[in-house]
Amino acid sequence: MDRLGILLAGGRGTRLHAGVPKALAMCAGRTLLARALATLESCCDRVRVVAPAKMALPIPRELRVDDPPGGGGPLPALAAALDSRRYDEVCVLSVDLPLLSAEALKALQAKRETGHGVAAWPGGRLQPLAIWLLPEAGEGLLRTIRAGEQSATRAVEELFLRVVEDDELATMPGGVEAWLNVNTPEELAQAEATLLAVGR
Repeated sequence: MDRLGILLAGGRGTRLHAGVPKALAMCAGRTLLARALATLESCCDRVRVVAPAKMALPIPRELRVDDPPGGGGPLPALAAALDSRRYDEVCVLSVDLPLLSAEALKALQAKRETGHGVAAWPGGRLQPLAIWLLPEAGEGLLRTIRAGEQSATRAVEELFLRVVEDDELATMPGGVEAWLNVNTPEELAQAEATLLAVGR
């Protein structure tokens, strides 16, 4: 089975106030990019990193997929990565989930059971940027994006996915806390403290 990993790394990180793109913000001694890339590489056969063409990232050129001209957020970037690549299953991950381990993503993947993919629903909210999709869901996502949808959450909600809520997430590696989305200095500090506490 060919598992493709797509890492969304194009966030400007304005709310982090780190003075660098979000992907290059440091968290417990490593950049968010390095952490997320290592996580995806541990559970996928190949990985592609999606970011604006002008964003300098310390990765090999062959791993990069440039955002479409004009940007537009994670959905057009995701479409660019999905559109020209064949896969049996794809894991989409954004760089701002540093507490998610490869083990947590594999545990999420194992929960799919039925449907065209699987997504987490931590705290009663869908997390659209850490999901596993079969080709049918990837094609459906592309159709939704091309129809003009701009919200990642609404686009993913249109798919036939298995949803994993808090009671199940609590039994997986890292628990519900692993789904912390880092957007502010306070959240970055919280993630760093957790990673240092567990030696990651």
